[in-house]
Amino acid sequence: MRKESFFKLSRMTLLFIVLTSTIIPFITLPQPIYSGLPIKVAPIFQNNTIIEKTAQPSGIPAAINSTEPTSDTLQPIVISTKTILLVVYLAGVFISLLLLVFRISSVLMLFRKSRKTVLNGIRIMIVNDDIPAFSFKRHILISQQDYETNSEAILTHELSHINQGHFYDLFLMEMVKIIYWFNPLVYRIDSDMKEIHEFQADEHTLNSGIDATKYQLLIIQKCVGHKQFALANSFNHCQIKNRITMINKSKTNKAWCWKVATFLPLLALLLMAFGKRGEIVPEKIMLPEKILAQTLNFQKQDSTSHNMFTDKVTGKTAFVLADVMPRYPGGDHELLNFISRNIQYPEKALAEKIEGKVIIRFIVTKEGKTDNVTVIKGIHTLLDAESVRIANMLTGWKPGMNNGKAVDVWYVIPVKFELPGKPN
Repeated sequence: MRKESFFKLSRMTLLFIVLTSTIIPFITLPQPIYSGLPIKVAPIFQNNTIIEKTAQPSGIPAAINSTEPTSDTLQPIVISTKTILLVVYLAGVFISLLLLVFRISSVLMLFRKSRKTVLNGIRIMIVNDDIPAFSFKRHILISQQDYETNSEAILTHELSHINQGHFYDLFLMEMVKIIYWFNPLVYRIDSDMKEIHEFQADEHTLNSGIDATKYQLLIIQKCVGHKQFALANSFNHCQIKNRITMINKSKTNKAWCWKVATFLPLLALLLMAFGKRGEIVPEKIMLPEKILAQTLNFQKQDSTSHNMFTDKVTGKTAFVLADVMPRYPGGDHELLNFISRNIQYPEKALAEKIEGKVIIRFIVTKEGKTDNVTVIKGIHTLLDAESVRIANMLTGWKPGMNNGKAVDVWYVIPVKFELPGKPN
């Protein structure tokens, strides 16, 4: 579209490219639907009775109260590649931001020493220095010489920038350049955007009645040797050849607007290549009809016994350290939902048709974390490992309490793996 005179359409297309390129990585694409049966959770709760006693038993595993041994050996400091890249990126962002602040400060300093007047609600800033005329938001800065000799053409040109909102395009591009300073295409798009701004302003100026020949000579005269300012649309900006070519170019037939449709296949390709994707669960892992998590039944003990319970499944005893048991955020229902969402039936165990119930035990620490996860009744190495992995993911517990103080408490969870086709 570079050679076409659809300036407004070209401008919108560039803005669309910038915005979609920024948004695409955050768009979640719909995932393929697999034919496997969904995983279900069927919680079964029964009454639990625990004999309580405030005295802490002496049989508590030493691992609860032990501390990790310290080592005097100095460990080498390892800096990952990811950390180095992050530091380099942030340094580039900081430098780009500093450069932008410096350029804006230069514009504001020129405004401070200028003589001000108002034209149609636009503030005209006149300076004695020989600098290129430019617009900055709703301000136009122009040299005294240009104001006296070429004010009509230059001010009409700069008013066009203001009325068409070109400042906001430049502001957007400056933000994009700060964030994506490492991408050379960003600077190319910024240059193209400024070029289109000039084409639009030139078109508006000539339509207002300015003599085309004199205007082209003015462009040639002014497009040499002047610096540019940040967030400013300068009369002198853009290559002379391109501007003169567009001024003399006949209007493109509107039928050629369809060219913009060529971006649609590219947009689809970019979405597939860089769109955000959720985790795709392989079909085989989705085959289990249910993964049943249920609470253990505890057998009531004699009131004279120590503060402990007996697991009916394993027949083993463990100490209870609290008069208030730990609670998972959201309660037992949310605990079961978490297990259902995150557990994965090991593919090898599924292929070998291994099923059963794994009983795991762990400590809910007084900080609300899961620690010392062990398997007290296993089925298969793969299923045991998956159950331990899930238990280690459980965090954010409301700890157990004993006499008003948070304490470490044993917690037992059984997880039942069943192959498809089993009745609920």
